[in-house]
Amino acid sequence: MHAKPLLTDSPIPLVPELPDDRSVPSAVGWAMRRAEAIRELVRNAGAVLIRGFDVRTADAFRSICESIEPDLRSYAGGDSPRSIVTDKVYTSTEYDASLEVYLHNELSYAGWSPRLVFFGCLVPALEGGETPVADGRKIYEALPAGIIERFESRGVAYLQHLWDAQGDPGIGKSWQQTFETTDREAVEKYLERAGMSWEWTRIGLRTRAPHAAVVSHPVTGEKCWWNQADQWHRGLAGVKTSFGARDDPRFDPATAGDATLGNHVTFADGGEIDVSDLETIRAVNRSMEVVFPWRAGDVLAIDNILAMHGRKPYRGPRRVVVAMA
Repeated sequence: MHAKPLLTDSPIPLVPELPDDRSVPSAVGWAMRRAEAIRELVRNAGAVLIRGFDVRTADAFRSICESIEPDLRSYAGGDSPRSIVTDKVYTSTEYDASLEVYLHNELSYAGWSPRLVFFGCLVPALEGGETPVADGRKIYEALPAGIIERFESRGVAYLQHLWDAQGDPGIGKSWQQTFETTDREAVEKYLERAGMSWEWTRIGLRTRAPHAAVVSHPVTGEKCWWNQADQWHRGLAGVKTSFGARDDPRFDPATAGDATLGNHVTFADGGEIDVSDLETIRAVNRSMEVVFPWRAGDVLAIDNILAMHGRKPYRGPRRVVVAMA
């Protein structure tokens, strides 16, 4: 399949040539016939942008995603606030428009992580709202050797304390919303399969999820930076955005940690992570960002190991949906 870079200074994302017929039925047929070629492009580049089809609804987006990868999954176990739009399709995130979502690999903290992540732009923001992407291989190569050694040898552990929807409300999502069920036994089976430890508390559910911070791609064998420790650490309390300063409650020390609700991250051996390392990681990540404006109808396919993604602050209406496989 012939494809070219969207931007002259970066090979990510690639944009394949489309047929003259840009209707949704044409898009579905085109994607189905070229599914393996599209997946191969994504495996090589990290991200492929399918631009030009008339994709204006969540159902149309889902049909194209299924044509490329039929095994779409639910978001059970995910931390980001989302709403189900249609079967296996969610809002991309419902964090306040003034907040920046930093680069991360989808569900790298959870009990499962998708191979592919699809984003569909139904309505672009009036200003901002881009979904930046970055090559995890290049981030791994660019980070200081000391940081790589610490994270690669020690791994990370994501700590979470989720509130119970039957009790007092807390920050973020309840455990029922997070796992998309009210069945405690089903949640425990998920956590056990994932190798996570847990404890039911009077507040809700406390979990600990150990993970690698660097992984090798299962097909290419390339090492990739693969974590979102900088988004979970309680020491990063303030978030500066292009639309002003705002505190993100995920980083509020008063609501994080062992005894109260909230998120935190440590090394997998229990040692604390130096905030200065996380600030360096954020700076390197940002230097690797590829940012492009959304257009209505865009479908972006991302290899969730090779590439990281985020979301820029925005103004005005914005409707971007996501599916995972």
